[in-house]
Amino acid sequence: MADAPDGTDGTEEGAAEPAPWERTPPRKGRGFRGVTGFVFLCSLALATVTWVSISRPFDPGQAEAAAVRLDPAVARAAAALPAHPGSIVALTYHGVDDHDGAHGTLTRKRFGEHMAALDAAGYETVRLQDVLDLLQGRDVRLPPRALLLTFDDGRITDWTNADPVLEKHGFTAAAFLTTGRIVEPGTPSYHLSTRQVEDLARTGRWEFGSHTHALHDRVRIPGDVGAPLPNRIVADGRPETLGAWRARVRADLERSQEFFRRTLGRGTTAFSYPFGETSGNDRRAAAALPGLLRDAGFRVAFTGEGVPDGHVDAIGADAPPYAVDRIGVRRTTSAAGLLEMIRRAVPAPPPGALAALPWRGDGVTCERRGADLRVTGEKYGACVLGDDLNTARWRDYRVTASISGLTPRSGAVIAVRDGTGAGHPGRVEVVVGDGSVAARRQVGDRAPVPLGRVRLDGRDGGDGPRDVAIEVRGDRLTVRVEGGRPLHAALTGGTGPPIDRGGVRFGITARGGRTVTFHDPAFVQLPGR
Repeated sequence: MADAPDGTDGTEEGAAEPAPWERTPPRKGRGFRGVTGFVFLCSLALATVTWVSISRPFDPGQAEAAAVRLDPAVARAAAALPAHPGSIVALTYHGVDDHDGAHGTLTRKRFGEHMAALDAAGYETVRLQDVLDLLQGRDVRLPPRALLLTFDDGRITDWTNADPVLEKHGFTAAAFLTTGRIVEPGTPSYHLSTRQVEDLARTGRWEFGSHTHALHDRVRIPGDVGAPLPNRIVADGRPETLGAWRARVRADLERSQEFFRRTLGRGTTAFSYPFGETSGNDRRAAAALPGLLRDAGFRVAFTGEGVPDGHVDAIGADAPPYAVDRIGVRRTTSAAGLLEMIRRAVPAPPPGALAALPWRGDGVTCERRGADLRVTGEKYGACVLGDDLNTARWRDYRVTASISGLTPRSGAVIAVRDGTGAGHPGRVEVVVGDGSVAARRQVGDRAPVPLGRVRLDGRDGGDGPRDVAIEVRGDRLTVRVEGGRPLHAALTGGTGPPIDRGGVRFGITARGGRTVTFHDPAFVQLPGR
């Protein structure tokens, strides 16, 4: 208690002590106040450390690219990758982070290995405008090993971890931003800030496209959940109308373009589909989506987010501009695995001597003897090339061979535009017997569709081989077999995928163990119409 002005303690002399119930309740002790203050200071310190830790990537100062030493086997595979003039390999990444265990996020070491392998393979990066020029038939000078690197979502690691590696290798990249997730400078976020988008643009290494504004979350659709861009969703408890879907998508695309105009001073011409999905629960919406993208100013749109489980092609001049494919990369994709996916996507050059190709037997035995290919089987089977040889650019060509071993119990089969290495399940088979030649369309396990038949002269198969020439050009098939008139057929119409590209296979149809021989089979590319 403070002293009274007269120096006393403020009580009258001789005054009695107050009763306990009359006393003022004591204040909380200093110990309690100390504990409370300590807890507060600790919380403040923890919050500060957390803020600094979280905020550090949101200011300039990316991590340096670590040195990477390629495994010798990977280096050899990189050196063996063939050039592919006139086409572009497109890859899509998401995040690059050592602590994010998401399946779409690579560690910094693995990402560095990928870029080192691509560099060792002689790849040079190209721009989105190069892709657009290629698709629109304009003059474009592409390197022999052209590469488009893309990053979806607009994650902060594009700035912190990916960019230093790109700079080290002299690579450029395109980031497809979910623009509604781009934050103001200094805001802790999993995604980039507007300032970082501007800074990345200033490096000259980065350009940008849209990944929608706010349509990158799975939402309710009738009977399921799905991507909100290509699907009619459930709104207010009801499936939205096609008109409502159209208005919703149009508004989102405009908001995304407005972000680019506000942040970078201009809109973008490039788009990538969230989840890589171009179609959903309404075929009318799928058909209308490219038009909405076009109306919003987009001239090219990319699919392919995930690791491909099917056929992927490098981008060629004939790629559909609103469904351009990319090779998706994931955390588990090794550098060797990446190179293998690229090798499968790269178009194989048209062959010359067909017998020299890597044939494998499917129900038959394949044997190469000099320039000849011998096929031995008991029923029906073929020598096939497999899907690791990309034949998607084999379109208009002529196959010639001289066939021996034709008897009443054995015939030869030559298939053209076989989709095994071209991404479709169909082919056209020409069956040459000792008395006739027939053509048929074969799609998957469906019953074959006859395309035509002509008779051959009645000479015995033992009189010698028959010369065969099969030509596919556009939607027309022409077959010429020695001893018969030409067979002409149309390849369009009917159900199933278009059989407009693909490779060759050689087979047999037999009763009992038989062998047919294709002497000096050759492939000649024809000029397109």
